[in-house]
Amino acid sequence: MPRRATRPATTRRADRRRVATPGRRVWPWLVGGLVLIVVGVGLWTLAPESPSHLHARAEAASKARDWPEALKLWRAVNRTPLARSRTYLAEEEACIALDLAGQAERALRRAIAADPSEPRAWRLLLQLVRVEERAWEARRLGEKAYAAAVPSSRPEVLRDATLALLADLPDDQARGALDRWTSADPSDLDARVAKLRRIAMEPRDGDPDRSARIALLTDVLKREPGHIAAREALVEALADAGEPDQGRQVLDAWPQDARDGCYWRLLGRWRLDYDHDPAGAVELFERALAEFPHDWRTYYRLARALRSLGRTDEAKRAAETVGRLRETLDPATLGPRLSADLGQLDNPTSCRDLADLCAHVGLTRLADAWRQEAGLAGVRAATRGDSPSFGQGTGH
Repeated sequence: MPRRATRPATTRRADRRRVATPGRRVWPWLVGGLVLIVVGVGLWTLAPESPSHLHARAEAASKARDWPEALKLWRAVNRTPLARSRTYLAEEEACIALDLAGQAERALRRAIAADPSEPRAWRLLLQLVRVEERAWEARRLGEKAYAAAVPSSRPEVLRDATLALLADLPDDQARGALDRWTSADPSDLDARVAKLRRIAMEPRDGDPDRSARIALLTDVLKREPGHIAAREALVEALADAGEPDQGRQVLDAWPQDARDGCYWRLLGRWRLDYDHDPAGAVELFERALAEFPHDWRTYYRLARALRSLGRTDEAKRAAETVGRLRETLDPATLGPRLSADLGQLDNPTSCRDLADLCAHVGLTRLADAWRQEAGLAGVRAATRGDSPSFGQGTGH
């Protein structure tokens, strides 16, 4: 039987190589491609979102009133080169919508730092300070805001500064805001202290009593020794509780760089009531009134100190000032007057009346600013040709 012809082994191996080689060449390319895709997707996922895209998403969230998302996105925007006064104001809007007042204040201060001439940031900060009754701070803020604002925005800045200095919010309105703020952010010490001070002035059933308030304020100062409003409230509470020695310790620990009119007023009270040093008290009260001239309580104590020194005529004048201030600042008369005048800031008569009001309670710088605005309002009115309206308004 003839033998079947066979191909050499070397030829068969070469054929197998020719068949297998294309497959082996394709697989490395496929694997490499998949690796590149996976790496690319991972890098795309990890890459930071562009600032412009973040800004667009933040605006959309604010427009939709999705405040938690808006706050997250505006904060992200404000960590990029796109941060501006207006983006910090957008962050503040989201904070206030969520009742995060302390965080809103931080955003406002950054907005002011980014553009001190932006009036809206100053005005919103003055409104927040008014709710928390930080009048000592409102005076300084108002002066800075007026100096920094462009002329066209100054009347509105003066409006909020005047309200913050002269007009307390109704108790229900203030408590409602402070309750929301402390509930939304228990770490907001300014709101917590403002609420305790509001309770001290107008206590209601169910409010913490004085001893509980003292404990709460003591805790705040342990956590934040530089919190001046808490220190002031605690000193006053200890004095009212008949604990002058403890109060003196808290007063003596007042930070040196923060000893302003508030400190001098309280130290004068100690000199008068506990140290029996009316002469020293007079000096301190006068120092406090130079900063806060419409504080009728300080005038009341000044009258007492002067009387004990036998300075009868001066004591009488101080007592008369107490009466004048209380009458002028009585909410029943002050509220309608402010409402009428502040509703017509383009009317020079209203501006002049506001100047008279501020001068009457000793706020001479604020009075000068209103007089200047009255002059400018008169020029604008004459330019418009409506000068006959000068006689309208509420003159006093």
